[in-house]
Amino acid sequence: MGKNSFTLFETLISIFLLSIIIVGFSQNSYYDNFDEEYMLLNKIENAFTIKSYDKNFTNSFQNIKIIKNNTQEESISVKIISYEDKKIKLIKYEM
Repeated sequence: MGKNSFTLFETLISIFLLSIIIVGFSQNSYYDNFDEEYMLLNKIENAFTIKSYDKNFTNSFQNIKIIKNNTQEESISVKIISYEDKKIKLIKYEM
């Protein structure tokens, strides 16, 4: 007959190894600054929504040519608002 159950010793070793793995993953997680990143993204989104740009945003203007119906050319002035960080790069175009 084969062995059908774990012994107490095998159970304790399994729990010990599992606890080492869980502690290792919890200390090496890359989600440590998740709340800070979420708050930063929320702040940037609010700035874009209410059009309140601070010194971290770059404003520039650019003219874009659009061809309508393969014949008409139209030039549109576009305002480009951008935010760039180590991890985040966002661009918004306004007419």
